[in-house]
Amino acid sequence: MTTPLVVAPDPLAGLPDMLRWHLKRAKPDDDALAFVTPRATAETLYAAWMKDEFHASAIRLIAAVLPARESVWWAWVSARHATQMAGGTAPSEAAHTALNAVEQWIVRPDDNARRAAWDAGNAAGMDTPVGMVCAAVFLNGTSIAPPNIPAVPPPPGAALPLISGVIILAASANSDAKQIPPTLAAFAAQGLEIIKRVGGWEQATKAAFENLQRQQQEYARVTQAPAGK
Repeated sequence: MTTPLVVAPDPLAGLPDMLRWHLKRAKPDDDALAFVTPRATAETLYAAWMKDEFHASAIRLIAAVLPARESVWWAWVSARHATQMAGGTAPSEAAHTALNAVEQWIVRPDDNARRAAWDAGNAAGMDTPVGMVCAAVFLNGTSIAPPNIPAVPPPPGAALPLISGVIILAASANSDAKQIPPTLAAFAAQGLEIIKRVGGWEQATKAAFENLQRQQQEYARVTQAPAGK
């Protein structure tokens, strides 16, 4: 006799559309999803996850809705802090150059600064927090193709996992394991302050959703790929 297929219930069922979209984009850990209830909001989930030290899920929740420049700044500050904190590793010359290149893009996010950050990130190593920040900068431009050929836009949302990845990796780089949770908590708290400055969770989520739609439409126009959500 064949065992009937059991379909697990959708933990996001019954949520408002925007919160459902937000959580799908954030990809919280499975254990963190246990806190999701029909009355949940991004604010209550963030507070619950921080209280129970689901720091990675809280960080991804923030990264999912921050504007590009603000998210890069947050990742850059975290990567820089990882080179200065007790238990951290002092930056190599290449990493120091890459941090400066990202800072230049934050100050003036033009194409020359973006491509300079990409080059500096490759020199520093794309498997390092600062290299990943540089990659996020590059993916927040209008084209990933060389400047002398027709533009090829980056896939919409391609930079998103790099931002949360940088922050989590930067905190985890501490040689003193006891310092990792409080560092993650401090990085998350800094991200929350940015959420507040851009108008709060609801405003940030609405703006992120609309921006992603525009990016998808432009990507579909240029690549003739179907636009989606």
